[in-house]
Amino acid sequence: MSKAYLKTLEEVTNLPTAPFVEGCVADHIRRFVAARPALRIEADRYGNLLVKYTPQIRPKTRPKGRPILFTAHMDHPGFIAGKMLGAKRLEAEWAGGVQARYFKNQKVMFRADDRWIPGVVEKVVYPKPPKRAAKTTGPKTSRLDAPPAGAIIKVQSPVPSGALGMWRLPDAVIRKHRLHARVTDDLSGLAAILCALDDLCRTRAKMPCYALFSRAEEVGFAGALAAIEAGTIPKSALVIVVENSKELPGVAELGNGPVLRVGDKMTVFSPAVTAYCRTVADNLAKKDGAFRYQRKLMDGGACEATAYCHHGLDANCICLPLVNYHNMDVKRKTIAPEAVDTRDYINLVKWFIALAKSPMKTPFGSADPTLDKKLADLLRRHRRRLASPTRA
Repeated sequence: MSKAYLKTLEEVTNLPTAPFVEGCVADHIRRFVAARPALRIEADRYGNLLVKYTPQIRPKTRPKGRPILFTAHMDHPGFIAGKMLGAKRLEAEWAGGVQARYFKNQKVMFRADDRWIPGVVEKVVYPKPPKRAAKTTGPKTSRLDAPPAGAIIKVQSPVPSGALGMWRLPDAVIRKHRLHARVTDDLSGLAAILCALDDLCRTRAKMPCYALFSRAEEVGFAGALAAIEAGTIPKSALVIVVENSKELPGVAELGNGPVLRVGDKMTVFSPAVTAYCRTVADNLAKKDGAFRYQRKLMDGGACEATAYCHHGLDANCICLPLVNYHNMDVKRKTIAPEAVDTRDYINLVKWFIALAKSPMKTPFGSADPTLDKKLADLLRRHRRRLASPTRA
């Protein structure tokens, strides 16, 4: 199935997207669901998509345990077209975490009527400073280190207001176990979820499973927070956030497997869910010699798992390490394709399938049976001595 997984990866990472303008990705998901009778899809009032896999067996014969909900966001940092300032100059909003220093003279393109309109960034528009700026201590940071508010762009022809814009980079290509694409964050994670759902349908898996595809993550978890407010996420589900996270040289590198992310720069995630995912991964590694994974604190950014945990959901994150995070090639100081390792991606799909088919059966808080035994043995070994009177 590896070839099919990679075909899906290339197809999905070529889809146009930007925060609040995720229609092409959403349409692709709807077509995917429509082709599989075991799947159902619904949109909440904020445009987040919830897909449910329902097994074709009687509920009484289903394995006991909590279902998995995989979630990935549909957007990537990008432009949203505003008004034309003449025949060939466009004012565009920017949404997402890319430093302003990367914008000037960069080639871009806007999607209009199923065609791309090329352009070049002429001028960066910086956010207006607040009227009463708070006093800060420590060294001052340059405005080039922060995302801009937008840009003035020279375009070849008029661009309709609201059109999405992206960096003008090549289509996705795989070379020597590397996928290079305009967007891997988070469309490669989204592709892995689709592959897992396809497997559940083909093998007629016995456990229900959910997938949530959220909007506008790149502006600060907007879609995820809206889904929480709307009650879109089933309360019984274990939430597995799927992300791409900046490679940490010497710590979490491409080719060493997908990463069980125990936390981000803001918080740590649900320990029991993390332990459960680790147990499933260890069991998978015993059966599949090609499977490998990493367990790391990825504090290069923040992810939606922080929002879910903060609001009382049982959540963690599994991510793919990537280079050129948000298209920023730090070494060459320019915009470039993002890249992930295709072996990491294939193992991510395998892990998702194993999680969906291995419901968490143990009491919550003791998700790791190996750890349960180790801790019980420690207490058993020392219980008698602890019960004796304390000596000075």
